[in-house]
Amino acid sequence: MRNKSYLVPLLGFVLISIIGAVVLCLPICNKAEITFHEAFYASVSTVTGTALLKTPIVEQFSVIGQIVILMLMEVGALGFIVFISYFWAKRNKKMKMSDIIMVNDNTGGDNNYNTIKEHSMFVFNLVLRVQIIGAVLLGIRFIPEFGLIKGIWYGIFHSISAFTNVGYDIIGTSSLYNYKSDIYLQIVLMILMLLGSIGIFAIEDLKKHKFKSFNKLRLQTKIILVYSLIFTLVPAILLKIFEPQMSILNSLFMALTARSAGFTLINLESFSIASKLLLIVVMFIGGSPASTAGGMRVIVPAIIFSTVISTLRGRENTVMFWKKIPNIVVRKAFAIFIIFLMLSILASMLLAYCNKEVTLLEVIFETVSALTNAGLAVAETTSVNAIGDWLLLILMFIGRIGPIAMVMAFVHDEPVDKLVDYPTENVMLY
Repeated sequence: MRNKSYLVPLLGFVLISIIGAVVLCLPICNKAEITFHEAFYASVSTVTGTALLKTPIVEQFSVIGQIVILMLMEVGALGFIVFISYFWAKRNKKMKMSDIIMVNDNTGGDNNYNTIKEHSMFVFNLVLRVQIIGAVLLGIRFIPEFGLIKGIWYGIFHSISAFTNVGYDIIGTSSLYNYKSDIYLQIVLMILMLLGSIGIFAIEDLKKHKFKSFNKLRLQTKIILVYSLIFTLVPAILLKIFEPQMSILNSLFMALTARSAGFTLINLESFSIASKLLLIVVMFIGGSPASTAGGMRVIVPAIIFSTVISTLRGRENTVMFWKKIPNIVVRKAFAIFIIFLMLSILASMLLAYCNKEVTLLEVIFETVSALTNAGLAVAETTSVNAIGDWLLLILMFIGRIGPIAMVMAFVHDEPVDKLVDYPTENVMLY
């Protein structure tokens, strides 16, 4: 029964990507000729929130095409399953237990119809309000520069792009390079990216406790808040050290956007090797569960780090915020980390073999960026050949659905050894 919970979002994203590609192929959506492969690449990149494109949106797509891109961003970020649960809730349709489990597995909620209904309504209300406020705040900045109509459209597009952590911009070929001294714009974008990457249900938990009592929050919310702060501030400090020419605000912006958003204020080709390696690690970590961000999710490295600390202290269990983490959760965290690591290594080898003109660091950066849906690049995407394109497309899908979900969609879900107990024997580790 649980196989369905992993298979539905996978097939849903594939179907949406194909439909999006067909629509983006229409002449009305384009300023220049486009092949189905290029349209499909753009559609997958948008739905998965990766933002790796062959050509800038503003050069390739017309306003109609940009609107289609905007819709794909919303669908991809909120998730196919959240949309399904929302329409179920709106129609008050009775859900079967298998349907409740499916929605629960893909949204992080509880196995309860009323809870799922409340979550779905909260998600849409929150997303709508945040993006409207973001559009207004960004419109205030863009209208004086681009005029009323264009300024409003730029505000709407970049508000949705930031909150969904896709990271598209329609400013031009220079991206946001001209705004690296614009404090107001960077702060608004960072707030939108942060709200999107924290996760809908963490925000719901904060709202439930009126943003006051930290101790009353769910354990997951505490982990997300504390470790999101750590995994943003520490990379920002290191980036400032590695790239002294950057301002403190620029360093903070780049540390935050590397966790999944894909916006960039500076051409990453000019970054030092140390900075590029740091960004790879930050992209690997990603955002939070049930959020618009990608990556391993911040919970995974947090649990792994706490497990190491607990082991060094002689504890048998992983303890975080004075609560024990179930062993099955710890095992899943290590499994996700290993799967992400092995996929990155294998994909990097394949990409390097098929694209010998691309440097190793560029290959690793591009691979991790696709797998974690970060969308940053240190080399031109056009330098990757057709085989590399398809490899990156597969990585985008895996990153958006999640490696374990991709595997579980096609394997038996019943434990094969639940009625069997095996003898125990110790082994040496060192």
